[in-house]
Amino acid sequence: MSATATAVRAHAAAPARPSPARGVPQREAPARRAHLRIVEEPGRRARRRRTFAIIGGVAVLALLTVVAFQAFLAQSQVAIDRLEHRTAVAERRYEQARYEHARLSAPQRIVERARALGLVAPDAPPTAITVAGEAPAPPDATSPTLRGVAEVKATLGTGP
Repeated sequence: MSATATAVRAHAAAPARPSPARGVPQREAPARRAHLRIVEEPGRRARRRRTFAIIGGVAVLALLTVVAFQAFLAQSQVAIDRLEHRTAVAERRYEQARYEHARLSAPQRIVERARALGLVAPDAPPTAITVAGEAPAPPDATSPTLRGVAEVKATLGTGP
C-alpha cells in the first residue's frame, strides 16, 4: 500500500470535527509548557521529610539495639565458656584428688607403708581399759546446754 493511500484511509477513518460557528474567533491550543509542574502545599514536603527522618531514626535505633544485644550475647557467651572451662578444670582436679586419696588410703598400701617404717602387727588384739569417773555421753545424746531450761522458762512467763 502506498503512503498516499494510507493517508487517505486514515483521514477517512478519523471522526469528523464539528465546524466552528461563524463569527466566533478560534482559540489556538496553548503550547505545552514543559517547565510547569504541580506545586505541593508548603508544609507537605516538610511533613514528608520529617516522617522519613523519624522512620529512618527508628530503623537506625532498632539496628543499633539489635547490634548491642548481639554484642551482649557474645560477651555473655564468652563468660559462660570461661566458667565452663574453669569448672572442667576443677572437676578434673577433684577427680585426681579423689583417686590419690583412694590410692593412699587403701588398706594394702597402709600395711606396706607400716612395714616399711618398721611397724609390726600386735601379737594379741587390743583390750579395753576402764577409766574411773563419769562415762562420756554417747554422740547421739542431747546437748547439756539445754539443762535448766525449765527454770529459765518459768521466769520468762508466756514469752518465748
